[in-house]
Amino acid sequence: MLELDKPKTEKPKMNRLIFGTLALIVIALVGGVLWIANSKPEYKPALPNAVRAGNAEFDNYQSKVALELVDKIVHPTLIGMAQYEIQVRVTNRGDRTLTGLELAGRMIDMSDQLIKEGVSLPIPRLRKTLPPGETFLASVKIDAPTTITEDQVKDLLFELRGLQF
Repeated sequence: MLELDKPKTEKPKMNRLIFGTLALIVIALVGGVLWIANSKPEYKPALPNAVRAGNAEFDNYQSKVALELVDKIVHPTLIGMAQYEIQVRVTNRGDRTLTGLELAGRMIDMSDQLIKEGVSLPIPRLRKTLPPGETFLASVKIDAPTTITEDQVKDLLFELRGLQF
């Protein structure tokens, strides 16, 4: 009989422990989501050791890398979108071997505003190097946004963005 008269104090303690643990887990999850949402990825250039516009070495050698437009192609995708490809013939007319080449393609709308940009690294991805006097075919691909139709694209432009020696 004495055992029946004892108050049961273990159950409320267990409920508080479970509630406290769940509250800590929820707080940790919310904190993790907020931390991930506020963290921004660092900008990493496609060719980290490349020289770019504004650098004297790039500005001097840029004219020795000839870029000639070969073709502009529209590739429809299975989901109703389009991928645009700019094919370019690249010739190294300088006296140095290129170990890295960064090309940028831009999609321009009817009001001359940038729609989307694509970056390509034909060297070192397609070829390891481009010695002086050699030529090869490279391309830049740009995925069109879902809201853009082919009629809204005025032009596709390309430029040399980075060199690595």
